[in-house]
Amino acid sequence: MRKLAYKTITSILLAAMCLAAVFLTSCNKIKISDYPATGTSYIYPVDGSVAPYDPNSGYVINPSRGMRGETYITLGRNEAYPDSGEDPYERLDDQLTKYAPDGIALMQVYVYLTEYSNTDLPASALSELKAYFEEISRRGVKMLLRFAYEYTSEQKTGPRTRDIVRHCKQLKTFFEENAELIDNTVYAMQLGMIGLWGEGHGNVHYLNKRKVIAAVADMVPDDIFIMVRTPELLSLVPEDEECRFGIHDDFLVGYDHEWGMISFDDPAYPKLLNKSKHALTDGEMPWGDAGIEGIDMLGVLKQCAGYGLTSLSIEHNYIEEGNAYYLKKWQSVYLTGTELEANSLPYNPALLTENGITVFDYLKHHLGYQLVASNLEISDGTVTFMITNYGMAAAHGFRIELICDGKVTQFNGDGDLSSLNQFGQRIFSAPYSGGDIGIRIYSVRDDTAEVKLYNSVPFVNGVNVIYEG
Repeated sequence: MRKLAYKTITSILLAAMCLAAVFLTSCNKIKISDYPATGTSYIYPVDGSVAPYDPNSGYVINPSRGMRGETYITLGRNEAYPDSGEDPYERLDDQLTKYAPDGIALMQVYVYLTEYSNTDLPASALSELKAYFEEISRRGVKMLLRFAYEYTSEQKTGPRTRDIVRHCKQLKTFFEENAELIDNTVYAMQLGMIGLWGEGHGNVHYLNKRKVIAAVADMVPDDIFIMVRTPELLSLVPEDEECRFGIHDDFLVGYDHEWGMISFDDPAYPKLLNKSKHALTDGEMPWGDAGIEGIDMLGVLKQCAGYGLTSLSIEHNYIEEGNAYYLKKWQSVYLTGTELEANSLPYNPALLTENGITVFDYLKHHLGYQLVASNLEISDGTVTFMITNYGMAAAHGFRIELICDGKVTQFNGDGDLSSLNQFGQRIFSAPYSGGDIGIRIYSVRDDTAEVKLYNSVPFVNGVNVIYEG
């Protein structure tokens, strides 16, 4: 069962008109902060001193990046999507089984608070939420989490601003009391709360969006990124919170469409793209049978790279109801290195076969971060090496640790990798007196979430052994 199955054509058109209205009324309200420009090409050549990735060795599943599924839980009703009658745990497991061959480790989770739109969240609802998060943890996946209330344009009830604010206060306490569980399961939040499916439009009652954004920012722990649906919403974020807010574009079609959230010609668009690369971002294409005439393949890839996408929905436009939509078709469409370079798309040359790389595989491997060690040199008691990011996004919230001869070793600079952005490279150096050299990259919020380099090297207890001495 999927979200579109509960949408009437009227609902889809209404949503499109609402987004168009938001765009038209917000043209002069968009305010995007300035950030340093990211690179457009690699500066240093990458050598083979650390064994390159073997494309025949399979897909590397790393934490908090890549393609994601989509699932739901409606608190107080023991069902997934509201009024579906579908068990939420069965829905979750169906998604994980369905996309297991594609190696997903992320799941977008909609938590519907529909039953409590105008009341406090009872203890039973919070217990239900905790139990669900515990099951997510047991399955070893991370959530892109969104709370929502409204799910159909025919809905007559919905929250008012005061209801959302009090729920945020309750959920803040829930997050604080379950901090370790949250760190182990939630890799990012989406603003949600407002309107149909939490997408910021079509709400039953007038909502003070600025107050809702402030309430959600207060609710969510400071070290978790939050995504909003439109640049207009991003413009309402409090200045002291802006750095951890990003965008989710739920209508990727590769060209300037009237249903898009911002025109490609808008003066704010380049700033939005640059800002997005300094935060976590997510995207999805429209449903395969949503009546959209054509999707521009290269245009979508440029949007994904332009936003620095961390994750992309595999539930949309892939194999809905057994049909073959764009993502499925792109499993047999190849890109060459020349095409990728001509379109300023980051890519790892080691992943290209004789025919290049399929569009589907390009997305699988290059969404989020993709880190490669190279240029290893040992001389005069010093080891130097380079880390190159071939992915679309930085490894936000991850740190690097150098281990020489079994001991953590200090190196030049800070270990935070959040600034190693698209086309980013960084050279590390440290004292060395012998023994194995290992690199450990881990999440600061969940240090069991460790990153495997895109190198053909041993990966032992979370450590990439780049040199055996």
